Amino acid sequence: MNGLYIHVPFCEKKCGYCSFYSVAGRSSKINSWLEALEVEAKKYFYLNGEKIKIKTLYIGGGTPTVLNISQWRKLFEIVNKYFSLEDLIEATSEANPNSLTHEHVKFFSENNFTRISLGVQSLNDDELKILGRLHNSKKALQAMELVKNSKLFLSCDLIFAIPGQNLRTWANSLKNVIKFAGHVSTYQLTLEPDTPLGKKYNNEELNEDGYKFYRYAQFFLPRKNFLQYEISNFAPEGQECLHNIAYWHQENVIALGPSAVSYINGVRYKNPDTLEKYFYAAQKNFPEELLIEREKLTLREKSIELAILSLRTKWGIKRGNLLPEAEKILDSMPDDLFIKSPERIALSPRGMRLGNSIWCELMDL
Repeated sequence: MNGLYIHVPFCEKKCGYCSFYSVAGRSSKINSWLEALEVEAKKYFYLNGEKIKIKTLYIGGGTPTVLNISQWRKLFEIVNKYFSLEDLIEATSEANPNSLTHEHVKFFSENNFTRISLGVQSLNDDELKILGRLHNSKKALQAMELVKNSKLFLSCDLIFAIPGQNLRTWANSLKNVIKFAGHVSTYQLTLEPDTPLGKKYNNEELNEDGYKFYRYAQFFLPRKNFLQYEISNFAPEGQECLHNIAYWHQENVIALGPSAVSYINGVRYKNPDTLEKYFYAAQKNFPEELLIEREKLTLREKSIELAILSLRTKWGIKRGNLLPEAEKILDSMPDDLFIKSPERIALSPRGMRLGNSIWCELMDL
């Protein structure tokens, strides 16, 4: 096994744009979630007959930093009990500026974590209010400084195409985040219809506005040595997020927790998608029939998916891994969308800006 992902489905408050599974104000359920998580982890231990070796660990959410230190100790006790960390090369926890504490940073530093992924989203207070974030820009700067003063590596998330955002405020967020962070993820605000912001704003208008922000990030960040190694991610060479690269290269990832999705040997498994369903599955020892989805990819489906995922990255895909008809489609497109060699095809910066259109052509195969 390559990676282990653990989904923490708890938040202080649900943000207006978030469509990931999480619940707010349910902290009394955290200990029950930990008990269910141990049952699920134990299942993998018994299926394998020994501890599964993992290279990357990623704790996401939700908001992992709503867990107190006692709960973090229990979580890490579960990880160490059922998984081997002897080959671990990267361990990440997501965090929000509003809930990250000195105690969290101390715990992460003492327990083999290597990086914190901080949900800054913006350094403009008006934009943070629109997003429904609990922190302000001052709190975000304090949280970034807290991590920078530790031995932990800092990655920061930023959102663009926020209603009312302009290039000046976007440039300010980028400029100040890279004073602290060694990795930046930039995401366009995309609203699902059932989210509070999705009911208020039009996605098409946001999409049209997003192009200029993304292009500015592609212009500014590489000039500060933050190279674009994936559609949304920028980092100096050697500081890329290895756990995410595992997804884009179709490597095995075990995922624990409600709504978490595993990919193991060409089969995708999705866990029960609510706490209540997850607790019920734990009582039954997680039989396969209680999974929401079990999808075994055919060789053709796997090849098409590999092409789409690989083309998200600066490394692209080996021509030898492409279906002939997929290679033909890519070779028929304008040359300035790609960086091509006899061995590989990758997207150029312009190609990354038009990535969705390129992937749609491959999905239709």
